[in-house]
Amino acid sequence: MASIATPLVIGYIVSELHSFNGVLIFVGGSALMMMVCYLFVVGDIKRMELQK
Repeated sequence: MASIATPLVIGYIVSELHSFNGVLIFVGGSALMMMVCYLFVVGDIKRMELQK
């Protein structure tokens, strides 16, 4: 998620719930989603071989 949108979402969650529990769930879910996206988009990481 964009670095501009995350503080806005966190502020909204805290203002509605008056607690950081929802924020922890949001950040954890966001991190999990980014890890899954990274696996599918980037794929295997291979070492590059330079020709001499």
